[in-house]
Amino acid sequence: MANNKKGLLTQTKSWDKHLRKIGKRIFWKTERPAERKMIEQNLAEFETQTLSEDETESAKQLYDYLNIQLPNSLNYAELYNLYYSLFCTLDILPENIKSLKLTKEVLSLTFVKLSSKKNITKLVSNNNITDKNYWIEQTAISMRTDKVPNHENARILIGNK
Repeated sequence: MANNKKGLLTQTKSWDKHLRKIGKRIFWKTERPAERKMIEQNLAEFETQTLSEDETESAKQLYDYLNIQLPNSLNYAELYNLYYSLFCTLDILPENIKSLKLTKEVLSLTFVKLSSKKNITKLVSNNNITDKNYWIEQTAISMRTDKVPNHENARILIGNK
């Protein structure tokens, strides 16, 4: 009789539902590391796919220009001031760079690349400067608090006096 009850338990809908949940848990435990690795590998490609061709070219040209102009070791405050200054005005850039299509996405993608290549000092540990959305969020925070960027320091940093 116990075997019959045991057999009945495996036939009920609730038991099938329970087995499906266990199967999903096992599946996700094995698939998560592979999925995460794949996402990390394709992150840069995905970011550039969301931009138009003009924006992608603009991001590349701005990155090339800033990578040459900026020193290898940067203070985070200086880097952020440069980002926020460029977000507010393009007057600190040379004429050939001013004509590019620079959106907030282009700027944030450029600064993600710069922050991964340059040695950023005086960085608070909770800052995730390699995330595109981080830069956009910081701009929104600065605008809400009425912070004004120091354009002169940004101009000096890139050597365009």
